[in-house]
Amino acid sequence: MPAVSPEDDINLSNLNWLYLDMNSYFASVEQQDDVRLRNRPMIVVPVKSDYTSAIAASYEAKALGIKTGTSVKEARALCPAIQIREARPDRYVQVHNRILEEVDRTLPIEKVCSIDEVACRLTMGQRHEAAARALGYRIQQNIMANIGECLRSSIGIAPSRMLAKTAADIVKPLGLTVLRQDDLPGKLLDLKLNDLPGVGASMNLRLNKAGVFTVAELYALPAPRLRQIWGGIGGDNFWYSLHGIDPAEVDTIRGSISHSHVLASDLRPIEAARGVARRLVAKCGSRLRRMGYKCGGLHLSIRADRGDGRAQAEAHFDVTADSFRMIEVMDGLWRHCAAKLNSPRVKKVSITCTRVIPADLPPDLFGWTPEVAEDARHMRVLKALDGLNQRYGKDAVTIGPRTKVHGFVGAKVAFNRIPENAEFWE
Repeated sequence: MPAVSPEDDINLSNLNWLYLDMNSYFASVEQQDDVRLRNRPMIVVPVKSDYTSAIAASYEAKALGIKTGTSVKEARALCPAIQIREARPDRYVQVHNRILEEVDRTLPIEKVCSIDEVACRLTMGQRHEAAARALGYRIQQNIMANIGECLRSSIGIAPSRMLAKTAADIVKPLGLTVLRQDDLPGKLLDLKLNDLPGVGASMNLRLNKAGVFTVAELYALPAPRLRQIWGGIGGDNFWYSLHGIDPAEVDTIRGSISHSHVLASDLRPIEAARGVARRLVAKCGSRLRRMGYKCGGLHLSIRADRGDGRAQAEAHFDVTADSFRMIEVMDGLWRHCAAKLNSPRVKKVSITCTRVIPADLPPDLFGWTPEVAEDARHMRVLKALDGLNQRYGKDAVTIGPRTKVHGFVGAKVAFNRIPENAEFWE
């Protein structure tokens, strides 16, 4: 057999992606910033309450069975000495931006996938396994050396971005896993179905109903069968990704903007909760104006403090970014939901701006433009209000009485959305 050249090795391994996943990110940032938390079981919670759950857990806590989703009461039962810290989204975004700068010094970032995950595309000589591994180790070490020793990460290297993300999950913390094209399915066979990105609880159940219980069975299915199971092109895309081929990227258009808030105990009485809803609407309006959008609908959802009680309502109106108009609409929705909820206390409030369109949307071919419901005087006041809050701090000027509300209302880190710095001032 002839010797394999470096070019042949690239074709065989087809290592196109390096995927970085920060380990227990929120908890690691807290341990980095507070030496008293290092090497100790600790969790991060969204609000100071005994009735909430962990959104992150340190590896010392995970070793005791405490993980994301564990309630505070359960965590204390498992570990009476558990340390609890309230989330600091602005700090996590700040460290996130430093991590991006550090990674980019070694390898250009192709896509920021979440607050704690980035994907980098490998090119030419970087696709040799030895070279890709060296890049991964360098990134891991540089983050710990230049940002913080507690900020460990795992690296996945693979042909498709989805497989690279999968590989990054295989060994934690501080792991580096390579999935070569010529070795597939290889290490994938050791995984469970729900270890694969895109296979959540409902899809796992759907696969089981189709007679698929293992990754080996899933890998052996043809693309048309996955399309049937997924119910659309998502199945084709998953098949290609699983077999090391990146499906075509599809640009998505923003359709909504939303904010929600789990209320502290003193904000749960119905009238106090309404103040939080008004604050969330004001934040949505500020965000619409900053991003250059208007909305034509508002959806309100409130959840009762006890049981499964929930009420929701939606209204459509001429498009606007006028917070005064939006708060007026929300007040009407609130009266409807409060009567329907039939509870004196509210646990969670969620606001969604729907029918979102660019503020400068041009006329269509027939000359149609959306009807706009904005008062010019309102918009001048709101522009001044936005400027003052960005300069002097959030809620320096408010619409109506200032609501005693959690400092990061609305500016939370979601799985696939990282707040912009401006959001912490809105």
